[in-house]
Parts: sequence; structure tokens; C-alpha cells
Amino acid sequence: MDNKVENNDWKKEAPTLAGLSVYHPFSVPEEYFEDLTFHISSAIYLEKMRAEVDKSGFTIPANYFNELSTQLNSELVKEKIKAVMPESNDYTVPTNYFEQLQSNILSKTINEVKSAQSARVVRLWHSKLLKYASAACFVILSTVGFYFYQQHIPAQKLTYNDLATEQILYDIDEDVIIDHIKDNGLQQTKPMPTDVALENYILNNYSQNEIASSL
Repeated sequence: MDNKVENNDWKKEAPTLAGLSVYHPFSVPEEYFEDLTFHISSAIYLEKMRAEVDKSGFTIPANYFNELSTQLNSELVKEKIKAVMPESNDYTVPTNYFEQLQSNILSKTINEVKSAQSARVVRLWHSKLLKYASAACFVILSTVGFYFYQQHIPAQKLTYNDLATEQILYDIDEDVIIDHIKDNGLQQTKPMPTDVALENYILNNYSQNEIASSL
């Protein structure tokens, strides 16, 4: 009775507060207090493990998260290709292909060597006509070469004769040559100058005043 009287007294003094709904402001999960001991023990165990282990027990490759989206997309593409492609293998080989591969290669190699050794030798001079034609070409070429050689010989002889004459004249004494010229009455013939040559000589060696005075 006393408690009810006291509660009624403060309600009369604070009607606004008394008019508020009564509820607990704090809430906890279901079975919180029943599991509290287990959660505390687990937390203590984890703290001990963290203190004993220096680093994390889980490692990931470098740039794992940066390349994760690319890897996921590639895997999705692979799955789509597998879904579209038939499950059967498109590439087939004959039965015992790999078991007989080495023997097949050896047999082909041996056959190629035998065919190379037994190759037919074709003679170049198998026709008489080809022999005669080659001999005729050789004779023609020899004749033409000899002809041109004979054509160049006189010019060379003349050149040698001129050189020998010049050498003889160089060795003879000048007095002997002068006496020979006087005895035989030899004279050096000079070509007569043309009018054009005379005009060029006068114009190049005399001034206009000298030409005018001589006239």
C-alpha cells in the first residue's frame, strides 16, 4: 500500500513524466547471458593465439585483390564457353598413335635415306648432237678470238717500231744530224698561215693605235 501511495504522489507532482510509456531502453540478443561465458572464453583464447603467433596465418598472392575481378571474369567466360561447346573431345587420334609414332618416324627416315642413295644420275653428254654442237661452238669462238688477236698485232708492232726509231734518233749526235740535213738539202716546210689566223694574230698582239698608224 505504501509503495502505491508513493507512486501516486510523484505522478501527481510530475504528470508529464508519468504520462510517458514505460519500456526498458537497453536490449540484448536472445540467450545473451546464457552464452556469455562461452564468448568470453573464446575471446581470451583468441587473444592468447594472437600473442603467440607473430603474423597472420593466412597469406594471399601479390595483387590478389587487384586481379580478382579479371580472374572472375575469365572464369565466367570459360564457363560460358564450356556451356556452348560440346562435351565430347573434338580432337581425335588413331588407335595406338603415340605408341607407334617412333617406329613410323624411323621407317620414313630410313626410306628417305635409301631413296637419296639410289637417286638416278643423269648424264649431261647423253646426246651425240649436243657433243657436236659444243665442239662447233668451241671452234667458232677460238677462230674469232684468234682473228681479233691478229688484228691488234700490227698496231702493236708499229708502236714498237716508232719507239725504236725515237730511241735511235735520241742516241745520234746532233752534229751528225745537222751534217746529214745540209748534205741532202733538206728544208722544213712551214704551212702558210690563213687570213683568219693573220687577223687573229694582229688583233691579239697590236693595239688599235698601232694598226691605225701603220695604215
